[in-house]
Amino acid sequence: MSRWTIPAVLFAAYATAQTFTHCNPLNETCPANPALGTTFEMTFNESMSEFDPNFFNVTAGADLISFSEEGAQLSIAKQGDSVTVGTAFYIMFGTVEMLFKAASGQGIISTYNLLSDDLDEIDLEIMGGNTSTVSNNYFGWGNTSQINSEYPSTTGPGWQGGAMGAVHNYTTVWSEKSIQWFMDGELVRTQEYQEPGLYPQSPSFLKFGIWAGGDPDLPKGTRKWAGGDTDFDEAPFVMTVQSLRIVDAHTNVSYYAYEDKTDGSWQSIKAIPGESNAYRLMHEKSFYEKTEQKWNGLSTGAKIGIACGVLGVFLLAFIVFIFYCVKQRRSGKAEKAAADKEWDSHQQELDEYRTRMKRGDFAVSHMGHGEKF
Repeated sequence: MSRWTIPAVLFAAYATAQTFTHCNPLNETCPANPALGTTFEMTFNESMSEFDPNFFNVTAGADLISFSEEGAQLSIAKQGDSVTVGTAFYIMFGTVEMLFKAASGQGIISTYNLLSDDLDEIDLEIMGGNTSTVSNNYFGWGNTSQINSEYPSTTGPGWQGGAMGAVHNYTTVWSEKSIQWFMDGELVRTQEYQEPGLYPQSPSFLKFGIWAGGDPDLPKGTRKWAGGDTDFDEAPFVMTVQSLRIVDAHTNVSYYAYEDKTDGSWQSIKAIPGESNAYRLMHEKSFYEKTEQKWNGLSTGAKIGIACGVLGVFLLAFIVFIFYCVKQRRSGKAEKAAADKEWDSHQQELDEYRTRMKRGDFAVSHMGHGEKF
């Protein structure tokens, strides 16, 4: 950071921090935020055609999103493109875990952020032209004069090509005591609690996506922070999101409600008990949808193992069926033979009876006087 001037950093902060809210509870009475109130997990794959609108809002670049066996692919094809996806629910402290491969490209930013209505913000940002570090940051109340960025290294084992070389696990654990950033399970930064306005502590939704900080139309300071001007002749630039896991620190919560013109502290925000809309939607999925989602989230090896097991069960059932059919056929033959034997016996008795009848064995030879037959 020492190689940058303060004006450049301020330009960068302005470009990357959230600067807009529909209703700021510090200044006015605002609607309650819909809570997650549970754990949300989703793996993205080629069976999908969009981010589920029950859980996500796509506010930019819907036509630049596609899905493959690698995950959700967020693309920049030309100057002016960007993709922004946000959750339809909020969390009040908790954990965000995203597995993704950042986009390559000078000045291209792959990012996810926790954002609140009073402009609290927790960031993770990856510059596509920088293979040696990533950036994490936080703001209170949209105060872009705060300079809180740190740049953990991506030059260790498993980080060939930096954050752009492969899918990596980025996790943020946020509580009323601290914010922790993890990369592939390794703790890279801890920020202890501070007073409201300095430390994010209000209900937040997750926003993620890709944008060109190196767009030549942006301020010089922003482009310098992003790593330099973007050459759009090298497009497309693609961020690939494999999976997402969000844990709300509160369970059985339907909304987060601000007190009238809150003081910005987490203690002034009320968690309203009840089932959240997100919880109901997740549990209303059909058995088929749940099974499909679990199947799509399995590795190829696990799918092969399950397929072999199912095939084995069907094969065993087929063998049992054939054995049953053979047994039944043999039993049927035996029953038929017994029936035929009995029929032959009855037929023989009938033939003998007919023969004796012909011989008159059963005729009356004489009758006494006056007897009636």
